[in-house]
Amino acid sequence: MTMIKFKEYLGNVILFLFIISLSVAITINFTPLYHFFVFKDNLGSSVGLSNHALMIEYGKLLAFLNYPWIDRLNLVISSSSKGLHHFYDVKKLFLLNYIVLIVTAMPAIRKILKMKRQKKIWQLIVPCKTMMLFFLVLVIIMILNFNTFFVDFHEVLFRNSDWLFDPRKDPIINALPDTFFMACFTFFFCLVEFFLGCGVLLGKQSLK
Repeated sequence: MTMIKFKEYLGNVILFLFIISLSVAITINFTPLYHFFVFKDNLGSSVGLSNHALMIEYGKLLAFLNYPWIDRLNLVISSSSKGLHHFYDVKKLFLLNYIVLIVTAMPAIRKILKMKRQKKIWQLIVPCKTMMLFFLVLVIIMILNFNTFFVDFHEVLFRNSDWLFDPRKDPIINALPDTFFMACFTFFFCLVEFFLGCGVLLGKQSLK
């Protein structure tokens, strides 16, 4: 592999990491999605709270997961030590995603602007289409068997079984139904496909 091809490959990797991390960041902070499920399924009653109070608790959980300076999770809903440990593990992944987003943002933007100046945006067509196909396959796998997909996802990201919540010890799991997580994954995949689709459209426009 020549140095030019290596730089092009590295640039594409950075661009795709930026798209993925941006899509993750948008998804985990898109609270209207959870708001919809809370009021559709009356999730507050599953943990002995009003729906409004549950949304406040969800806001506290997101603040803990998002902000490195918040080191304690103080919820009205009781949690076991294993449950709390899992949330700390999730927090590490959230912060890692933000680091990837920050590190890749400028190189990705510079790459796009450089390609635009050099009229080479068309070079994004093939790699973007390839990634779109890859994520489409993941979507199909998810739709065919979400439970298996969800379990495999956790087994890849976590090295322990703390994510297997016991509703008696960690009742918050009752307010986080599988349908909500499936909607989150679907929303994430849609965002990724949208951003990659924009790359394909920009590439085709540059050919004109």
